[in-house]
Amino acid sequence: MRSGWGGGKMKALRQVAGRIRSAIITRTGAGDIGPEEFVRLAYLVVLRRPADATGIDGWRRQIERGNFSTQRVLDSLLGSEEYLANCGADIFRRLHMARQRWIRSVDAFDSILDIGGSSAGRREGALIELGYPHRPSRLDILDLPPERQFWGTPTFDQTEPFDFDWGRVTYFHGSAEGVANVPALQSRRYQCIFMGQAIEHILPEKLPELLAWIRAHLLPGGRFVMDTPNRAITKIHSPDAYINEDHKLEYTPDQLEEVLAVSGFSVTRKTGLVHLPEMARTGVFDARWFTEATLVHDDADASYLFAFEAVPNPQHTDIHQ
Repeated sequence: MRSGWGGGKMKALRQVAGRIRSAIITRTGAGDIGPEEFVRLAYLVVLRRPADATGIDGWRRQIERGNFSTQRVLDSLLGSEEYLANCGADIFRRLHMARQRWIRSVDAFDSILDIGGSSAGRREGALIELGYPHRPSRLDILDLPPERQFWGTPTFDQTEPFDFDWGRVTYFHGSAEGVANVPALQSRRYQCIFMGQAIEHILPEKLPELLAWIRAHLLPGGRFVMDTPNRAITKIHSPDAYINEDHKLEYTPDQLEEVLAVSGFSVTRKTGLVHLPEMARTGVFDARWFTEATLVHDDADASYLFAFEAVPNPQHTDIHQ
């Protein structure tokens, strides 16, 4: 979710199919409903309208030919222009717009480490690609080796720094969990360490050590800034699995604030991205609510994503140091 549409988002959209199929079967009270009845129910759930005669006839032919599967029905509907125009594309567009608006509200810092912040196409990295309006004199980016990066192998060489008129961008390679094993980073300190849509990819048992490293490498007055999915809402969207198969743990704001507190951080700012109070209240997922949702809101608990800014607690004793 670092920027724009990509293979990860289309894959995430397809994963919704499994959740919808389970919901249809659960709500009918049986797993043996007939193919045509499944098609009719799928139209009602996905497109929110009765199946038209043309659609039913087309699926009848697939059934007769032995080509029917519930996955094929849902893939077809989720990939249809009708769904993407009315619901599907808007989810990811609104999430991206919210992140763009939020990042413009983050303060200027002269030195930043962006963990997981590579961009496939921009040398400046994902933070600036997202729309961060300020330009640090030093922007360091830690990400996996180029061939293993989430958005694919970058189109530019990351072995040498890039100098811009505003400052220098330097890439370092390694995992977030293994940041302490990247020699060139150990003597560097930052006004801000940023993790955009990255903390949910960290194994929870590895997170305390990473947070201890972040605390130790912030300059006095420095801040840890991050955003992540809110499990209180994503579990309504995807109750049986996380919204991305690579996520290790999706947190609620309260859960992550507690993790940060145990690791010696005090959260100083909480922001909700794509505010969905009706979804939070009812526990019902409706993609159409994304269209009218407030993009940036103070209510992190009822938002699809949330962002924290946190500072080290000076009274904390870190057992990982």
